[in-house]
Amino acid sequence: MRHQKKLHELLERAGLTVVEDVRPGSLFPPEAGWRIARGIAAPDGVAREALDAAWWRRLCDVDGEFLVAVLGHRIGGNDSWWTRGRHAGSGVPELTGDPGFVALSLDGQVLLAEVPGEGGPRVTALDRLPERLQEDAAAAGRETEVERAEVWAAVPGRHA
Repeated sequence: MRHQKKLHELLERAGLTVVEDVRPGSLFPPEAGWRIARGIAAPDGVAREALDAAWWRRLCDVDGEFLVAVLGHRIGGNDSWWTRGRHAGSGVPELTGDPGFVALSLDGQVLLAEVPGEGGPRVTALDRLPERLQEDAAAAGRETEVERAEVWAAVPGRHA
């Protein structure tokens, strides 16, 4: 409970109203959002503008609500939850910087994230998320044995 209170205080300082904590259930899980953000995110200097007000408007529903997960607060394992928040401001919530976050639109279409990295924070902004994941899965399914062997050959370490 104390951990949840700290998260809610952090979100309120960022300019959000906490609506409720939400178990992922049939929703896209927060840790999957983290994996996407860490895997495709651009260096901070390249995509920083992706966290502008236009992207936040895409993320929010008509009431200004979206889902958010903050690094170090209920991410991963059996205690993985989203927090449904509302941003009533016209600008950008003050979520950037430490510790990092991933945010998802209520319909699962838009993902915004800023995650810590070795060279500084890394930013991800994606729309049409389910469609993009389906395209990536289809492309992976078309990979040939030769292509797969070439990728594995490029991986450092001992080969089987």
